[in-house]
Amino acid sequence: MGPIASRLPLLFFAAAAVSLPYSVQRIFLHTGIEKKMGTVQKIFYFHVPLAWIMMALGVTCGIAAAIHLRQSSAGRSRTAEALSIAAGEMVLVTGLAVLITGPIWGHATWGRAWTWDARQVSTGLLWLVFAAFVLVRRYGAAGSERLAAALAVFGAVDVPVIYYAVKIWKTTHPTTDVVGSLPAEMWNSLWPALGALVCVTMGFLLVRIRQERDAAALDDAWIALDERTGGSVEPALGAAR
Repeated sequence: MGPIASRLPLLFFAAAAVSLPYSVQRIFLHTGIEKKMGTVQKIFYFHVPLAWIMMALGVTCGIAAAIHLRQSSAGRSRTAEALSIAAGEMVLVTGLAVLITGPIWGHATWGRAWTWDARQVSTGLLWLVFAAFVLVRRYGAAGSERLAAALAVFGAVDVPVIYYAVKIWKTTHPTTDVVGSLPAEMWNSLWPALGALVCVTMGFLLVRIRQERDAAALDDAWIALDERTGGSVEPALGAAR
């Protein structure tokens, strides 16, 4: 890994350290209060970017898992494997934030935190699918990568369902056109929030990719050493202890 690539997580975290406080103060101090929903509408500036990031990560994980499954026999899929695991874990984090901020906003707006509409259900399903993916990847037996990849691909397919749910079914959620119709003041507060959350997400994503690649390289080195020594490495290390 080159010196620039090794510093990318720090660069993203540094950008987040600047942009996140700026975004928060802009949202709460310099953006007007929406007339109908009041102060609770400010959750919008976090809920919507987190939902976008969650969906992007879901698609990324599905594609990377499919590439890993296809290339695993050729031994060229370590990066795809690390990316799928890292993206899947970040789907859980961002998805949990979406599932927390959404009901808070919904309770204040609709009078109910959960209405079982199509977007809520499909988002909850996405989170459960990727929870299963992470558990299978972490605790699954040998050969469970195929099941994990199938879960990731299914989760990626669920992403368009989430996006188009408000168009296909009658739901309580606003339509996908609402962002484009925002007043300039709200629009100018949404994008800094998105940028800050993307920087935080990318920082953690790159850290987890590096950790997974290092762990895989260590496993490969251990297996290669074990093969060269005829399986006598572990007993020798045990005796050294």
